[in-house]
Amino acid sequence: MVLYSSSAEKSCPGIGKDVFQDLMDVMMKLKCQSGQSDNGEPQRKPAFLATLSKSVNLGANHVVKFDAIKTNIGDGYDASSGVFTVPRKGTYIFAVNFITSNKDEWLELDLIKNNKMVVRGHAAFDKYTSGSLQAILELKKGDRIYIKHPRSSGLLHGDNYTMFSGHYI
Repeated sequence: MVLYSSSAEKSCPGIGKDVFQDLMDVMMKLKCQSGQSDNGEPQRKPAFLATLSKSVNLGANHVVKFDAIKTNIGDGYDASSGVFTVPRKGTYIFAVNFITSNKDEWLELDLIKNNKMVVRGHAAFDKYTSGSLQAILELKKGDRIYIKHPRSSGLLHGDNYTMFSGHYI
């Protein structure tokens, strides 16, 4: 920047170092917003898709661990904990689609952000019914997003019918 600054001063005597520095700061902000990394390569947007490979019995406050990772750009989703840890500040969209198993019961799932419920999805009192939820959230790096079961019991159908996804928009 010093080299550019001195050449800018010679070719445009009215531009001082402070004005040049302000212009460089604006250019860096634009570069960061364009999705480019420091080396000029396009920065990949975080995204994940994980499903349940087998049916899961749920208890009260059970965190659903979607075990079959299909996509995990940015390595934000951890199948062992069921938590997506935001790798990059920004706006994200999340979706959960689920199916009850072979029991007649209500089934609800909550999308949780940093231990607080954001939205709830519901499946009706019947066998093999579906439910869903979706949310668009403004997140900070390090925020934690996961799916929790708020009722005392429930059974989620696996076989990759139940899924959790999210991506940076």
